[in-house]
Amino acid sequence: MFGFIRPVKPELKVRELDRFKSVYCGLCHAIREQYGNFNTMFLSYDMTFMALLLNSLEESEPDVTYRRCVASPIVKKPSCNKDKGIERAADLSVLLNYHKIQDTILDEHGVKRLAANGLKTMAKHAYKKAQTKNPKEDEVMRQCLYELAQIEKSKTASLDIPADAFARLTTSVVSDDFSDYTARVLKQLFYHTGRWIYLIDACADLKDDLKTGSYNPVALRFGLDEPDLSKVREPLEITLERSLVDIYNAFQLLDVKRDYELMENIICLGMPLVTRQVLDGTYQSNGGQNRHGSL
Repeated sequence: MFGFIRPVKPELKVRELDRFKSVYCGLCHAIREQYGNFNTMFLSYDMTFMALLLNSLEESEPDVTYRRCVASPIVKKPSCNKDKGIERAADLSVLLNYHKIQDTILDEHGVKRLAANGLKTMAKHAYKKAQTKNPKEDEVMRQCLYELAQIEKSKTASLDIPADAFARLTTSVVSDDFSDYTARVLKQLFYHTGRWIYLIDACADLKDDLKTGSYNPVALRFGLDEPDLSKVREPLEITLERSLVDIYNAFQLLDVKRDYELMENIICLGMPLVTRQVLDGTYQSNGGQNRHGSL
């Protein structure tokens, strides 16, 4: 998806870092086994967090297997075996990536649109497979992205309206397998996660969107004509931090059976750090390391 959700490595214990990496690798292997190598190119830490959280609610902990892959062809790396959480994250990763490509086709022109059309052709077979398996989730994503496209066309000068459409999309993560209580809490958590992702992405894309004339709710809401967030940093921090608080409050209500400290690191340290970095212009995707799965 976007890759904004990640832990703060120096604050992790060794076993927590190993656990995060093993879930990341397990998700990558699950996507490859079910949908092919192409779709592993779009794997992100956001989806790893989703898999980690869903896995933490399961009674049993999946085993870890040492495997080689294209990114590590010589040294075997610990990889979490597929469970319900990893399988669901793999399915939804394929759906989300396909719809994101569709959105790029609508937004871009020229070479970028041509490239996106090529990616769409390559992703279509896996998408159809994931869609057949998750028709309800796909329909939610499709409807929310349609609403978002209409909001963008009308140049809506609001943060909350487009963020709400995207946030409702991310609640499709929650399956019907959970109890009513757990489902409500998870939907609250993933709603505000989606809201935060949408708004932080808008802040990160401000420079490019102003250059290309693309829709950007932050620019429209505050009347910005240059990529300087310093004058509007305070209201942006307030709205972003509000979602982070709601994410953590929901997280505390869940019956988490493992990896509590690791996910607390992500929510309480990682996401606030990314917020500060994006707002002050120091954010680098993938932590500044241009390697698949680097942390």
